Amino acid sequence: MMRTLALTLPSLAALSAGLAAEAWTEVAPLPRGLAGHAAGASSGDLWIAGGSYWEGDAKRIATTVYRRRSDAATWHASAEISGGFAHGGAAADARALWLAGGLGASGPLDVIRSVDFATGAVHDFARLPEPRANCGAALLDGALWIVGGTPVDGDFTRTSSAVWRVDLASGDVRAGASAGPAWINPVVLAFGGALHILPGSEWSAEQKRLVAPREVWVLSASSAEWKRHPLPFALPRGLNGVALDGRHALLAGGVELREGATRISTGAWLYDSVDGKFTPAPPLPAPRLAAAMIRDVQRVLLLGGEDRVRGRSAVVWQLPLSAQTSKALRGQETRTIP
Repeated sequence: MMRTLALTLPSLAALSAGLAAEAWTEVAPLPRGLAGHAAGASSGDLWIAGGSYWEGDAKRIATTVYRRRSDAATWHASAEISGGFAHGGAAADARALWLAGGLGASGPLDVIRSVDFATGAVHDFARLPEPRANCGAALLDGALWIVGGTPVDGDFTRTSSAVWRVDLASGDVRAGASAGPAWINPVVLAFGGALHILPGSEWSAEQKRLVAPREVWVLSASSAEWKRHPLPFALPRGLNGVALDGRHALLAGGVELREGATRISTGAWLYDSVDGKFTPAPPLPAPRLAAAMIRDVQRVLLLGGEDRVRGRSAVVWQLPLSAQTSKALRGQETRTIP
């Protein structure tokens, strides 16, 4: 039997056209320059947790959770993270900002923590089978999924292909699938019952350095089966990314290789999870790596990040979602399915 459903699936062309007229603008900055921090938005509040920064030749791991009203300019300390958190997986739902693994003051972490949006408190929730820094994370089907990363800080030859699923009701941790992409800092996003894993960096044993992956991995949560799709063109590695709706994501920054040299990128792209297409989006005003990206009502925010080697920025940019873009995100498409 065939059924006809109305799905919220705006076209990439309509969404791209809506964003094309917009530009990133600067808003109230972070309390300090940070990279590798987590961020979330809930009920009119913005949150940031942890991050890394430099003091001379020493890399420090931040321990503070900050909160501010979305329409205000001042951040307020809400809680402290024991041992700190930076460069791990992060995802937010209606009740909490979830922190997966990452780096603490003593090295890679094996703990899953939550930052409670109601109280601001930080809670230890579960333990991973091993420490995992530079991983990615997303929420899907009542679970936190953790992909990629390394158990040893700075040793990218040890990058893991394990995928873990953390049940948010019971705290149970188990393998979520067979081997996935062994990537550093992948962008992990949930669309339509599947995880989409986007670059990310991959260790090349031949070149003895991190390189940009040339494919997207997609994991079905119901079947635990992987599909792999080649990228239509080379994207920077180590992208920042955020879902805009149930189909599209905005990606920005990362590291690109140009004329034999690496540099932090200002590029931005829209990703369509249904057909795998990418289209240019308004570029960033300046290069950014290891920033945090969130959607806050009618705008996308990019918070902080690395702007140069050992550089940490406190700048926050917003990209408005115009009336045309919002209309595209609400647009209806009729589809006949078996």
